[in-house]
Amino acid sequence: MNKLLKIAVLLLIVFQTAAQNIPLLDASNRWILVNNKIERNEIYLTSYKKSKVRLNTLVLSFAENGKIVYDYETNSKTDGNPNIKYLDINTAESSWTFDTLSKTLSLVIQAGYTTFDDFKFKREYKIDEVTDGFILMKTNEVFFEDLKRKSVTMSQPVRKPTPVKPIITEKKSVVIAKVPLVDSTKVVQNNVEVSRRDSMVVNVTVTKKELIEEVKTQPVVIAPPVKINYLEQFKTLFDKSSRWILVRNKIERGDIYLTPYHESKLTINNLVLSLANEGKIEYDYESDPKVKFCAGVDFLDIDTDETSWEFDSENNIFTLTIKGGYASLDDFKFKRDYTVEAFDDGFALRRVKEHYFNDFRKPVKAAGNYQRRRK
Repeated sequence: MNKLLKIAVLLLIVFQTAAQNIPLLDASNRWILVNNKIERNEIYLTSYKKSKVRLNTLVLSFAENGKIVYDYETNSKTDGNPNIKYLDINTAESSWTFDTLSKTLSLVIQAGYTTFDDFKFKREYKIDEVTDGFILMKTNEVFFEDLKRKSVTMSQPVRKPTPVKPIITEKKSVVIAKVPLVDSTKVVQNNVEVSRRDSMVVNVTVTKKELIEEVKTQPVVIAPPVKINYLEQFKTLFDKSSRWILVRNKIERGDIYLTPYHESKLTINNLVLSLANEGKIEYDYESDPKVKFCAGVDFLDIDTDETSWEFDSENNIFTLTIKGGYASLDDFKFKRDYTVEAFDDGFALRRVKEHYFNDFRKPVKAAGNYQRRRK
């Protein structure tokens, strides 16, 4: 029994040591949650710096014993953003674990935007290190509970009253109208003598024809649909003088994160781009001179002649055509539609539709396998 206990303690120490080797899970490190929508498939965490703090920026850390600690910080010089919904996390019901064998981070999160009880989930994530932070990519969902919807279904069902349609016949309909208080003790209304009271009820008769005519004369006002000028809302993104750091070079995966260019965010060979006029994309690579090397990073090259962008400002659809690669410019080419979403430190392009994706590397691999089989 003692041996088993020693082995369990030893394994726990090994797992904790392995987790501490990952900067993300070091309890002394703090991270800015870039997008408050933590229930999405990806979670983007960038390293904490005072220069990145905006209005009510959520800063968290992965503390010991699987605890999640967080707080909000504010830069008084930053104006508010009405498009941001601020997240609150129930730390008593939230936790994290790390599997050193599969290198999988498991998160249990209970949180909400108006209360702590909006939703609760348990998910497994792959940790992807990116420029100036990490992206947690969901690989498995154990459960997701919409606590708001659950509370409604568990309560007594609300029965909607059956709508009663007004019936208008050829007979005269009676309308009851209140008459305001008058000074005389008796008044004559519609040839009917009534006595003074605190409020008096008088029968007034109208015909079906009169009711229909009254309805016809009422003006019908149709409110015009509210149009949002997304181009104005995201004008900094489309300003040709603005420069953006591509957070993750794997641009062919899922969503695309762009953070505003700042020298403090540079590591090594960071792709910095701008959305130029006439749908062109201009880019270059920059590095922090203090960083000597960085192993294990795939650097993306873009064929700017075959790459373009366009934006539908009425429907918030950003269409992107990209040709590029890591070994050459001819690895892949795709055309996709994204919606633009602003967050505290940049913009996210959320993929909604794929027109096509051509992977030029696959036919070469297939031909190579065929030659090997023949031998």
